[in-house]
Amino acid sequence: MEKITLKLGDVLQLESEINGYIDPQSGEQIYEGFSKQNLSIILKYELSDFSATLKSERSKVDALRDDLIKKYGEEDANGGILVKMYNEVKDDEGNVTGKVINPQYLEFDKEYGTLLNQEIEIEYPEITKEDLKDAGKTKDKYLVLFKLIKK
Repeated sequence: MEKITLKLGDVLQLESEINGYIDPQSGEQIYEGFSKQNLSIILKYELSDFSATLKSERSKVDALRDDLIKKYGEEDANGGILVKMYNEVKDDEGNVTGKVINPQYLEFDKEYGTLLNQEIEIEYPEITKEDLKDAGKTKDKYLVLFKLIKK
């Protein structure tokens, strides 16, 4: 096993690159996932533990993000809580005339950004250029995974 220090934002990106990611709002598949490629059975086995570690980190960050949404958000018409980026500006008759940045969003974004910039050290299995070649073609863009490739 190798070790690397990554920011939590990069850990979330890596989790998507390894496990795949489907946009929860659109249902569109953003990442197919490296672990679903044509890899050796040994590398798939080693990736399974790594995958679990990454999922655990995502769960922790998601829970903290949800806490921030509750702290800075407001209830919408459907009973959900969200942090709007903009607030509407209305005239005396209630007509929307423009929008201004929501100060609550700025606070949310600042705190969430601080969280995503925190660094942690993670262990990962050795991944070689040969493993990438064997994996075959994919539309996935491995922005963080490439940092783990053994030269």
